[in-house]
Formats: sequence, C-alpha cells, structure tokens
Amino acid sequence: MARLQILGHAFISYEYDLRDVYWTEMSQKVIDKFGNKSFKDSNEVEEILLYCFKYLVKKFKELVFSETSFTFFMYVFWLHEESIKIYLQHVQGASLSPIDEDEFARSRRILKAILEQGCDIDLKWGKFPEDSKELEKFDEKVQHLLYVCTWLYHFADHIAYQKMVEEYNRVEFDEDNLIVIDFQHHYGTAYHTLFPAIGEEYERGAYELEIVPELKQKINECFKIDYDWAGAIIYEIKKYHNPKDSSLQTIEPYVLPKNLAQQFGITEEEAKLFYDGLTISRNNKMSLEDLILKPYSMDRFMYRPILVYQIDGIERALVGEEKYPESVMVLATNALKWNTLPKEWLQNDCIKTFMQLKGNEHDKLLEDEVENILLDNKLRFARNIKSLKQHKANNINIDNVFCGEIDFLIINTKLKKLLVVDCKYNKARYEAVGYRTDDTNFKAKYEPKMLKKNNWILNNIAVVNDHFQIIYQDDSIDITGYEVETVFFINTPTFYMFNGDYKAITLSQILDYLDGNYKYNLLSIKHNGEEIKHPFFRKPKMKSEE
Repeated sequence: MARLQILGHAFISYEYDLRDVYWTEMSQKVIDKFGNKSFKDSNEVEEILLYCFKYLVKKFKELVFSETSFTFFMYVFWLHEESIKIYLQHVQGASLSPIDEDEFARSRRILKAILEQGCDIDLKWGKFPEDSKELEKFDEKVQHLLYVCTWLYHFADHIAYQKMVEEYNRVEFDEDNLIVIDFQHHYGTAYHTLFPAIGEEYERGAYELEIVPELKQKINECFKIDYDWAGAIIYEIKKYHNPKDSSLQTIEPYVLPKNLAQQFGITEEEAKLFYDGLTISRNNKMSLEDLILKPYSMDRFMYRPILVYQIDGIERALVGEEKYPESVMVLATNALKWNTLPKEWLQNDCIKTFMQLKGNEHDKLLEDEVENILLDNKLRFARNIKSLKQHKANNINIDNVFCGEIDFLIINTKLKKLLVVDCKYNKARYEAVGYRTDDTNFKAKYEPKMLKKNNWILNNIAVVNDHFQIIYQDDSIDITGYEVETVFFINTPTFYMFNGDYKAITLSQILDYLDGNYKYNLLSIKHNGEEIKHPFFRKPKMKSEE
C-alpha cells in the first residue's frame, strides 16, 4: 500500500510482507532462547512477551539512529503535519478510506515517536527531499518504522493484559516456526464479544470542550502574555528567514523568550518557562520504552509542539503550524482536568492554582450528569453525603475512616435496591497499557474504600432510611429489606468494567442499569458449552474447586 492520498494529503501505510523481515527473525530468536514448544505458564509467557518487546525496541532504535541527516526528520515532520490536516477533516465527518481510525491514530502516534527519538541524534543539515529516489527511500524507512512500532504497541498491550488477567496469553509456533500469541481459556471469546461494542461509549461520555478557551485565557492571565501571539511570532520569524515556504523552516529557540519578554514586559525567565513547557528536546524527551509504556506523561510531542534538534552542533526548533494550536486543545482536554500540566508551567503559582481548581471539578462534571438522569427519572437520591440526618437526634457523621463521603445514595423502588455509588471521572483509555493503570487504581485504591462504604450502609439501613424520610419529608419511605448494591459510575469505558469486583457503569448505560436492563448484567458469553458471566476475565475454576 505504501504512500496514499487521504483527503488530499499524504499518508504512509506499511506493507504486511515486512513480517518476513522482522517476525521471522524475532521468532527464531525466541526459539533459540526459550525452545520451540507451547507456553502457558504466566511467568514464562510474560518473559517471552518482554523479550519480543525488547527486540522490537532495539530494531526501532537501529532504524531511527541510522538517520543522521535532518532531511529525514524534516520529512517525517511534514508527514505529521499532513496527518493533522487529515484529522481536522475527519472530525468534521470526512472518511479516512482506505484505512480505518485505528491505523490512522496509531500512525500519528508512531510519527511522533520517530520525531521525539530524533532529538537524541547529532544531525547534519539537509533540505526537504525532492528527488523521487530519496522520497522512495524515506517512504520505505517510514514503512519499516510503522511496522516495528505497531508491533511494539501490540506487545505492550499483550504484556498489560498478561499482568491484569491470570493466564491471559499463550505462546506457540506455527508450521513455519513463526511465533503466535493467542488467548487462553474463554478470554478470546469474551474479548471479541465485548470490545467491539464499546466504541460508542467514548462518544457518549461526559466531557468539557469549553475548557480549551478557558485554559488559553488563564495562560494569558498567569503568564501576562497572549498565547496566540506567542505562537504567531514563531511563524513570523520563520517567514522572515524563508518567505517563499516557511512551513519547515527552523529557528533558534533562544529567540522566542526574548521576543515574548520584550512584547509583554515580562522577564526572560518568565517567558522561558512558558516556552519550555511547550518544548521537547534531548533534555526532557522520554526513552522509547517509556514513551510506549507511560502514554500519559507530559514529556511528549503530543503536548509539546516545539521540537528542538541538534543540527551541526546548534539547537534548532521545528514548530508546526498545525501542531501548535492542536497542543493547547490536547493540554486542556487530556491533561488539565486530571491535575497535569507541563512541569515548567507549574512553577507559576497562578497556573498551578488554576490546575488544582479544574482538577477538583472533574468528578462534579460527571456527578451533575448523573443527577440530571436521576431527576429526569424521578428517582429519590442523596448526593455528596458526609452525614445522615436522624429523627430527633444529631446527624451521624460518615465522612470518616469507617465509611467515607458517598457520592450518591439512590433508592431504586423498581428493583428494590439501595445503590451506593462512587463516581470516577477517568481519562479516556484506548489501549491496554492505559486500561492497566485504571485497573490498578480501582483495585488498589477505590475497591477498599467501596467495601467500607458498602459494609457501613449494610449495617445501618435504618439510619439511611431516616435520612431519606427527612430530606424528602415523607415518613412512608421504607427501604427495609432492600438489597444494597455498591457500584461505580464512570464517564468513559475501561477494562475494569468487564472484570472488576464491583460493576462500573458508563454514563450511557446508567439509565438501562437503573431500569434493570444493564447489558453486561444480562450478557452471558457461551464458550465450549459453558456460560460466562460478569466478571468475564477470571480464570475458570477446576471442577474440584467448585
């Protein structure tokens, strides 16, 4: 497939016959080290997966570090700018044909990885490739990098699932001695049943796009600058040096804070903090391994649009006219609400205070959506409960080590249930590495707290009943005999909702859940004559264990 035109812009896809180059060699190395047999033991499987991951890391680095001319990275940078132009049309409804969204997103991520790793290389000057042979050579190199890094991400996912689920993968070899990674037990059936249906859940989550202009306004206020001017001056400097076509013109990064300080009457140190928060260089770039295994770090091109390369011993900054405005959007929607912004910016107390304020609001965004659902459906509930009112007695405090504040208590008369709800406004996760972060947080942090809340409410139903009678001024309320069910309400899907000890209900499923029609309650997966119910990814018990 190689070079494509998508929506009028260039895109590189890799040829699948590259497996003959890398997959064959990797398989042989695995056989040489571990033997040619089937592996099911969790520790052995994980060791093999890690070995393959390290092999691919080595290959990717060899491919990138063999390029010592700025020409190659200029070409990859141009491809990335092209991808943003495609993306902007796609979000308006244009088709990505002949590729799909997964390949497009993965390709953009890999192009960023190539550009970031290039910061470590002492480059020689070069100009944008014009010769067709040079373009073909670069296209082939990009294809190899796309193939290798695609499988790097796949193996990172394999490892994450292996760590989350007992005996998740098995490793074996086909008739051509090529490595095969497959599911154990019923996990493949469960995966292919559950995961294709969660795409729409992302679209129906609770998000706050209005935060983008709010962040820009706060940047202007805290740094005493104008964010748009700070970007525009970059393009003006580029045009000054290259009036005909400034899109790939580099500049010396030290001039940016000088201009910003002069324009707005601030110190160069203050101006430098601003630009440093938007800069990726060999001083703060992540290793390739961390780039893949820690996808939510702020030290990445995703958030920092100013790439600094060492070219003939001099620092030169490469800044995309498409990437600069994209970065503030990503910072607002993917970072700010979770108490993360560039560490350089957090040296500014005004920005730090703003970030903490917005971070504290994110659960409220989801809670407000939940409250609207409950009001629309005339369900009785209490929200953000720290104490419970009592007839002719003092309020009972629950905001303590024995229980803890409860986001919602909901009386579901139809199902005869008292729901104890904790709302979790999580980052949207699209890969198993991110799912594992959520899974760890739920199991290590949230579940123990939920257990305390569940037990306290279970042992104090009469206290809860009094509270509802008082706040609704209705002595006929009686939840005696109701089942206590403790659940999470979440804004975006994650693996935990398929395999947690507690149910985790996405915003789009809350109404069905309250009505007794929650699809994962009703779902039963058939596998080898057995019925698998939630939680779906637990190792089957042996007959003697049942």
